[in-house]
Amino acid sequence: MSDPSHNRARARRLAALAGALGALAAAPSHAQPSPASRTAFQACDAQAFVAMNITRNYMMSGRNKELIEPHIKDSELGRAIADQVYRRVDAGQVRHPGEMAADVLFKCAAEQKVTVGASRQRVALCFTRTDVAFFLHLERSEQVPRQQAVSKVLARLTSRELYPVALVNQVAEAVYAPTELPDLQQLTRAVAWTCINQKAPAAPAAASR
Repeated sequence: MSDPSHNRARARRLAALAGALGALAAAPSHAQPSPASRTAFQACDAQAFVAMNITRNYMMSGRNKELIEPHIKDSELGRAIADQVYRRVDAGQVRHPGEMAADVLFKCAAEQKVTVGASRQRVALCFTRTDVAFFLHLERSEQVPRQQAVSKVLARLTSRELYPVALVNQVAEAVYAPTELPDLQQLTRAVAWTCINQKAPAAPAAASR
């Protein structure tokens, strides 16, 4: 019998992937010149989050491509990113989805001739920290009380270098303070870019949990 909590987590990951692909479809194609760096960067941001969501689903599902394929069948760019994810994960080149997201972001930024504003190591770390948002969002969606959710996430994400207690508490406030459950895509973007824009010294990126 399947674990209901596991199934809910999987559904949440797939919903996040669908949301990221929707943002990718709305963003300008990276193959076309962009009239403004802001617009260009939106395209790169969308690609990075698609890469992270595909990688998270692929790695956490035991490399089950069948879960991902239905969501990318109508997206040529999503298909290309997925193929890259499969190849690199299977080759043992990716330890965490944040690494894949950073690589895709920097590749797109180079093509678009825009700057990221932080090192690749820092960006990988910050994308890695979106795990906190994902799991706290999942806990609130299952009506787990805030303090219990914080304890569960701290027990699950054990590296304090990657997932500081202060960060978990800060994200918990963003997740639990609003009357309604916040949008997961907006939440993960806020966590990632707040971290990137802090320009703090980077910890080792994407270490194993």
